[in-house]
Amino acid sequence: MSARAKEIEEKKTEKTIGADGKAKNRTISECADNKTPITEKDDNANPKPKKKGKTNRSVTRRKNQLIDEKDYRPTNKRPSALSIRNDGGTITVGDTQTVSAHGKVAGSTRKGGKSVGKHRDTDGLMELDFRDETDMKKMLNMQSRLNKKIEEAKAISAIENTANPPTRESIDYIEMIERHYEKVISGVHKITYKKSEFQTVIEEASRIFAEESALIDVDPPCVVVGDLHGQFNDLVNMFILLGRPPHTVYVFTGDYVDRGMMSIECIMLLFCYKIAYPDNIFLLRGNHEIARVNKRYGFYDECVSSIPKYGEEIWAQFQRCFNNLPISALVATKIMCMHGGLSPSLVELNDLRSQKKPIRNPFRGLVNDMLWADPDLSVLEWKISSRGSGFAFGSNVIDDICTRLGIELIIRAHQMCFDGYWTIPGSKLITIFSAPVYCNLYKNAGCVLKIDEKLTVQIVAFVPESDTVEAIIREKNRVWDAAFDSFGFQLK
Repeated sequence: MSARAKEIEEKKTEKTIGADGKAKNRTISECADNKTPITEKDDNANPKPKKKGKTNRSVTRRKNQLIDEKDYRPTNKRPSALSIRNDGGTITVGDTQTVSAHGKVAGSTRKGGKSVGKHRDTDGLMELDFRDETDMKKMLNMQSRLNKKIEEAKAISAIENTANPPTRESIDYIEMIERHYEKVISGVHKITYKKSEFQTVIEEASRIFAEESALIDVDPPCVVVGDLHGQFNDLVNMFILLGRPPHTVYVFTGDYVDRGMMSIECIMLLFCYKIAYPDNIFLLRGNHEIARVNKRYGFYDECVSSIPKYGEEIWAQFQRCFNNLPISALVATKIMCMHGGLSPSLVELNDLRSQKKPIRNPFRGLVNDMLWADPDLSVLEWKISSRGSGFAFGSNVIDDICTRLGIELIIRAHQMCFDGYWTIPGSKLITIFSAPVYCNLYKNAGCVLKIDEKLTVQIVAFVPESDTVEAIIREKNRVWDAAFDSFGFQLK
């Protein structure tokens, strides 16, 4: 036999270990009978055995490989697999096996032609117990609900997951601020921004907010502002009458967007001011600066309709920025400002200062409570809020927390007041609302609070006149000295 023939013959054989422990030569054709599977170091080099007879619907995969719904073929009897996507990967539930969110196969047994077993995905989203067709229907319903949540999350995470950074543009923020005032004077109802302007302003504002603590310190004098809700003209009028930054320092308590028609203009003007004068304007987070809220109550729709080509992308960028907004402000260590109210989790101020940002899901705990809570005259302590999130709290809670934290006054927003402000008699809390003629549905006043260097608090009310939508400003002649009697304290 020639050398070439010997080389070919050697390639046709391989060594295997027999039952007696001795090495044996087997040809490739002998190995193909599937009696002894070939094991190789490279998993990708495994030859696929030929299927004989009825096809097994169970699909074998390597331990760390994800199984997708396209690997299955539906039958006339029942679906062979359901696929539910989440951030961890693909959860695939088949007749004979389940795959977790991270691609690990968990076995299940067969009994009476049905799959018996439970699957709980590693993120704890759902627990599946499939034994009959009813359970399969339940699973389909659960899949549908989960898919809706995932679709909402996709819009929010789209910008964070993109590989391409936003286009940066050199912007004269002072000129951009003046453009807003010019548009109001000229009677323009909507202001047009370039995509690069959106991206640059939002990115720069987000960077500044990220550097601030969840609890920020503010020196008086300053003006504290309540809900705006997209009422852009009222915001501009307020700046004109009370003084524009940097000449006047402002603390805004949240709810800049939703319900009003010009939420984009409100938030863009405030962001421009924050970038131009970061130490003269402070923006806190309200409950409407949460994605699941402002997607439902107007801001999302305004972005999509006003910016047709990339509105959803810009909306998602705003959400990323909102996640970095501070939660509370402390004026001269004595006056505490927030959007909603108090929380049972607020034991000391460090509980707030230690909150790490960005805060992407304020659905529970201290931050959630401070965005959603309300004072309630009917209780003295705590009760579950009728809003479905946060707590309602009474005067005893206010006194206890003020004493413990060394606070003389709590300023919050979150609720519409017909006089522009509202108090609980005898307590150290005041609610303000800064959107007069709210949504053109109410003849309510708007209100802000002016705090001077001596911590004297003065009410400034924007009062609607007759049936016109235009609001005029009226500074109450009396300072709050007389009103302090109802609160039971005097600021020092």
